[in-house]
Amino acid sequence: MIARSGLALTTCALLAVAAPAVANPGGPARGLGDPLLPQIGNRGYDVQNYRIYLDYDPAANFFNSAETTIRARALKTMNQFSLDFQALDVSSVKVDGREVRFRQVEATPQLSDNPAVTQPMKLMVDLNPPNRLRKGSNFTVVVTYSGAPEAITDTDESIEGWIRACYPRVGDQTCDGAFVVNEPIGAQSWFPSNNHPSDKATFDTLIRVPEGKTALGVGENVGNIDNGDGTVTWRWREDDPTATYLTTATVGDFTYTDDPMTETSIGRSFPVYNAVDSSATAAQAAAIQVALAKAPVQLNYLSDLYGPYPFDSSGAVADRAAGVGYALEVQGKPHYPGGFNSGNPFIEPDTQLHELAHQWFGNAVTLQTWADIWFNEGWAYWSELYWSYQEQGGDDPADIFYDTYANAPAEDWELAPAVLGGDPANLFAFFPTYERGAMTLQGYREIVGDAKFFALADTLLAKYRYSNISTRQFIAEAKIASGFKGAKLGLLDRYFRQWLYGTTRPTILPGAFA
Repeated sequence: MIARSGLALTTCALLAVAAPAVANPGGPARGLGDPLLPQIGNRGYDVQNYRIYLDYDPAANFFNSAETTIRARALKTMNQFSLDFQALDVSSVKVDGREVRFRQVEATPQLSDNPAVTQPMKLMVDLNPPNRLRKGSNFTVVVTYSGAPEAITDTDESIEGWIRACYPRVGDQTCDGAFVVNEPIGAQSWFPSNNHPSDKATFDTLIRVPEGKTALGVGENVGNIDNGDGTVTWRWREDDPTATYLTTATVGDFTYTDDPMTETSIGRSFPVYNAVDSSATAAQAAAIQVALAKAPVQLNYLSDLYGPYPFDSSGAVADRAAGVGYALEVQGKPHYPGGFNSGNPFIEPDTQLHELAHQWFGNAVTLQTWADIWFNEGWAYWSELYWSYQEQGGDDPADIFYDTYANAPAEDWELAPAVLGGDPANLFAFFPTYERGAMTLQGYREIVGDAKFFALADTLLAKYRYSNISTRQFIAEAKIASGFKGAKLGLLDRYFRQWLYGTTRPTILPGAFA
């Protein structure tokens, strides 16, 4: 993701449905224990696959019907469990084919005192004791629901999740569907899930829309179905484990293409799905296509740098989405909003490189908790700077490192990248998350040299691909990759402690290792 700005939308109202309250000794409305977003997730199960079906009316922005089927494995014996899901109208929940009781409640603790911020919600599923889920058992949950999905307003007052894709015209507003981006918690605005990046799963996404609309899911298109009633069901499948925040169900009026590209480093071909808002003027569309035509070149650059592209398709979405101030690295299909009305319809080359670099660092290898977001953004931003230097004549990342170190004011160093003051409003703060994250990597590169630096990248991708990594695991891998011993290894450990956990300007620079 590129550092965010945005406008706030309405919050979701509390909706209580169905079952009466039952004893809750374990506090299942509480989350998985994320240090920045403790409201989300559940420790009790591991999701293997989501099958999401949406019958969506773009004109009304309404799910006529929707059903999410979750295949999971119990990690402990449970009489009840929770799913992360906002206040849509749930009509039934089934566990292994049996109707069960459910409740929709606000998650705890309170996310923010700001009334504009959306409070995360939980769908509580209650099981009769004879039907409890035993540790190690596989189970299936089917949630049936309907209603009008709403965007989530984050603690930084940017919006995410199911964002109605609208743009103003003179005296009017046109809405053609939805722009769906989910970082960090937006997925729960449109499907129930274990909405934490540490629980990756495969996805099947089926979206029924009026004929002529384009509907995009994560992964590869596996064939659309003409329903014979003026609607078409678009079908997508992602068979690589995926974090919920990297999914999508964007719908709208697009110029849609499905063309192949060749990954030159290994000689394989895979599809590229591009969708450009069909309301773009000829000049706007041409400018966007120029940018998108560079993506295969940039993917091959990154493939040469970090090893084979980790997924089976690529693509992009360029859409009008008022109020969205950021691009997002949706898995395989980065999403780029806005620009159409600002006079700048371009997808900037460095932004595109940044989002594509996330496919390796962020999407294939994903942060363990939201406090590890510097890992995602630090690698993507460093990749952007390195590419700009090598391919665009930009500044040397080493010069950027020392210039930034010398000139950043003292207050910029007060937020530690791996802590962020414990405040989710700081997730996308540029200096600690992006800039200082990239500086940490650049400093390590200068300390150990290019061979060991890129060997570390190879190790991370080989060992943590389709999984998660914590800051502590990153530090441990970087120390091993350095080959250092004794006092020098201890100094490297202190380097990472200062650069990732310190709240003052670090004193350990690469020159200390000479």
